[in-house]
Amino acid sequence: MAKLTDTHAHIHMPPLSDDIEGVVSRAFNNGVERILTVGVNPEDSKEALKTALMFPNVYAAAGIHPEDWESFSEEACGELFRTASHKKVIAVGEIGLDFYRDYAPAPVQEKVFRRMLEMSRELKKPVIIHNREASSRCLAVLEEELGRGRSAGGIFHCFSGGDDIIKWALDNNFYISYAGQLTYKSAGTIRETLKLVPADRMFVETDSPYLAPVPLRGKTNEPANVAYTAAFAAKELGVETEELALRLEKNFDDLFGRML
Repeated sequence: MAKLTDTHAHIHMPPLSDDIEGVVSRAFNNGVERILTVGVNPEDSKEALKTALMFPNVYAAAGIHPEDWESFSEEACGELFRTASHKKVIAVGEIGLDFYRDYAPAPVQEKVFRRMLEMSRELKKPVIIHNREASSRCLAVLEEELGRGRSAGGIFHCFSGGDDIIKWALDNNFYISYAGQLTYKSAGTIRETLKLVPADRMFVETDSPYLAPVPLRGKTNEPANVAYTAAFAAKELGVETEELALRLEKNFDDLFGRML
């Protein structure tokens, strides 16, 4: 059985948090040895850390998602910084820009995004980027805040971007992570990008409880199901799942440091 890491989940949120022991156990029994549970605002990030502290193979990320921009204040950032400083919090995220939904005006989103990137620099921790229909501004802000040599690297999660994002990622120690929508019939454009991303810059994730992969589409997603996405990606790339999994695991260790 291939050993994997779910590099982006929200197991500290309902409904997964209602059966947290079962979620983690099922993941481990399916070869998923590590889970990164990702916060979306200061309070939620505390819950992510609390969950990570319950299990040796679960880690947390702390940040403010574009949707949660109203949680932003300097006081809240102070709380978030304290959470993100913990050794089991290995990344600042989920942060970024989302112009697909009318969460907030672009300047407001950018202000929050820049403050989160500043925090990542201060903590010297990688970032987890949410980017939806905002690629040009996302890259511009990243270039200004984390230009070459100023970053601990990071991940473009749940990737649905284009060649511009991939090129920037490869030039700046960032990784591309594919979620369950990679397996959807409608995701041909996303699948085309697989051939552009070297295996040493790739991750798979669930974004659970969302985006369950085929054959579980429409059901509540959980970290155990990252195995479906890994197997699908391996088939598309023409390699064995175990071979790809070994590379993905090394990528995780390269970005975050060996922890298990």
